[in-house]
Amino acid sequence: MTIYLGENIKRLRREKGITQETLADYLSVSFQSVSRWERGESYPDITLLPSISNFFGVSIDELMGVNRNSDEAELTELLEEYDGLRWDVERKWKALDTLREKYPSDFRVQVRYMAKFIFDCWKDIDKHGSKITAMYENIQRSCTDDAIRMEAKQYYIGYLERMACIENSGITFEDADKIIQTLPSVRYARELNCFSYQYHTGSDEKVHEALEVLIHALFDVMSGWYLQSKKFSLDYQIEIQEKFINFLNFIYSDGNYGIMWKAVISSCYGVNSVFYYRKGDYDNALRSLRKSAELAVKFDSLDRFSTMHSPLFEGHIFDKDAKDRDFIAIKHLRDSILNDYGFSDEFKDAPEFREIVAILEEKA
Repeated sequence: MTIYLGENIKRLRREKGITQETLADYLSVSFQSVSRWERGESYPDITLLPSISNFFGVSIDELMGVNRNSDEAELTELLEEYDGLRWDVERKWKALDTLREKYPSDFRVQVRYMAKFIFDCWKDIDKHGSKITAMYENIQRSCTDDAIRMEAKQYYIGYLERMACIENSGITFEDADKIIQTLPSVRYARELNCFSYQYHTGSDEKVHEALEVLIHALFDVMSGWYLQSKKFSLDYQIEIQEKFINFLNFIYSDGNYGIMWKAVISSCYGVNSVFYYRKGDYDNALRSLRKSAELAVKFDSLDRFSTMHSPLFEGHIFDKDAKDRDFIAIKHLRDSILNDYGFSDEFKDAPEFREIVAILEEKA
């Protein structure tokens, strides 16, 4: 059973607008004791609970989070369902509305609501600024879970960067940078301490998870740099894409790309087909498209759970529904190559292109 006493004391104290010292004086304890309660390092003596609940005007059950404990299983299930609906926007909004209706004060729900507004309302994000800012400030002010607070910071940075690009918004990149500078360096990430688990428990699972996260992060940073910066030539972009594809094929030598599946299908082979097309190298554009289509078919045919067998990931279980249970690679790729990649009608009329589309439509 999870105890929410410290988190609730901190939330109630901040809602009341009082300091730790004021609460400590009322209870005749040290403010260090209150600080330890709020950090979850210790709990108040049981005899203090009536005084604390009376001070805040709540029941002991509410102070302890009894009702929250009884709802935790349902909330966890709803959160997992929501997180698995990345691509179905309509269902995701409905799932989020259900979460907000049942658990409006839960910070896990609030941070998801905040992210949903930022990413799904990107084009008219300025209309939702006050709501996004209010949610962000509430999480930073009242949430005691550092992971949620860091997540909210990342989302809010994205909002500020978007607003900085809108003329006369009153927001500049410096506003985002102030928050960026408060984030911890990657060198302190838990993934870099993964070997402690292997050393003490003999399990490779944490190492496997850390490797996948770090590989994905490396790809995000590199691709964001060489794909978006104007300083790199098209030939260099193609070359580095090919080399990164070779790197991933070496790392995932069994052909199971784990959490990198979508990146390999769309961001590697898919995007490289666009680069080759822009260069006028239609043969390689079609080669990349065909490989992307083959991998999309393979991904959709995977069972939900598959065991990886490349040397670095031997025995690691990949759950393809863990984040995007509604993702259908064939449908996503077909929509992309027909509507989003910018291919000309002449190129799409080529027999090889129509053959690739036919493969996707046949397997859909």
